Amino acid sequence: MILSMVNESYRCLEEHIVQTESDVNLGMILGTGFPPFRGGPIAFARSRGIPNIVARLQELAKQHGEHFQPCERLKSAV
Repeated sequence: MILSMVNESYRCLEEHIVQTESDVNLGMILGTGFPPFRGGPIAFARSRGIPNIVARLQELAKQHGEHFQPCERLKSAV
């Protein structure tokens, strides 16, 4: 589920729903209860390594369908 949240967070940036990564992180912490000590979904992704997140989402897309396919903004965030 966290990987899906990361992907959708980057999709919100890609679609200009939010302006900055900080906006996403703060909104997810305050709005959904994302663990503050993780810093938000984008901070979490950066701490784990964007290439690792992209690779795992691509694996999940092959196994479970295209809805796991990482968005372009996430793939270019490296």
